[in-house]
Amino acid sequence: MHVLSSALFNKSIPLPDFPDRPDLRGIGMSCWDGYAIPLAQKLGYLNTYYHQEPHFDIRHPPEDWRETLDFIISSDVFEHIEPPVSVTFDHAYRLLKPGGLMVFTVPYAEDINAPTDEHFPELHDYEMLETDGEFRLKNITKDGREQWFDNLVFHGGPGLNLEMRMFGERDLIAELERAGFSVEIWRDPVFEFGIYWSHRGSLPMLARRPG
Repeated sequence: MHVLSSALFNKSIPLPDFPDRPDLRGIGMSCWDGYAIPLAQKLGYLNTYYHQEPHFDIRHPPEDWRETLDFIISSDVFEHIEPPVSVTFDHAYRLLKPGGLMVFTVPYAEDINAPTDEHFPELHDYEMLETDGEFRLKNITKDGREQWFDNLVFHGGPGLNLEMRMFGERDLIAELERAGFSVEIWRDPVFEFGIYWSHRGSLPMLARRPG
């Protein structure tokens, strides 16, 4: 909310003090109810979900949503999207009005030189199989080869949200810029609101569509 209010209103505002601006239209992607519910009472905001209504899939956004949004909140979503992930950055850009913004977080490596690690680069026709509480991923590539993957990483509990990749900072910024965004990483502490980062990876980003 610090990043969002700073970008929308040019100052950091606690969520209860946000102005009533239903004309500012935005969406969240499975955002936490703790801020999603009060945010919907202040702005023209809709929290969406991949697995339930109101349904939204960033891989296949509605065409009539193009250039209709002032902001998007994506908190730890893009690391779970099936490859190729590049197209989803393009979709996010197209959903925003000129000047629109995306408040964006994903896990990414603290080593600035670390490249993005795509765990399943040939993912095509796959299924998750469980044996004695252990999950394995079976994949059939486009050219018919069978692949098996063990030691899978899940977020939110086994079998729920499979980590498809660990981003590298430079690669992540390059993806956003390739899609057309200007990018800013919000590293600075804001002690007034208890914001302090003891690490340099996985920090919030503000991606803005020029205009």
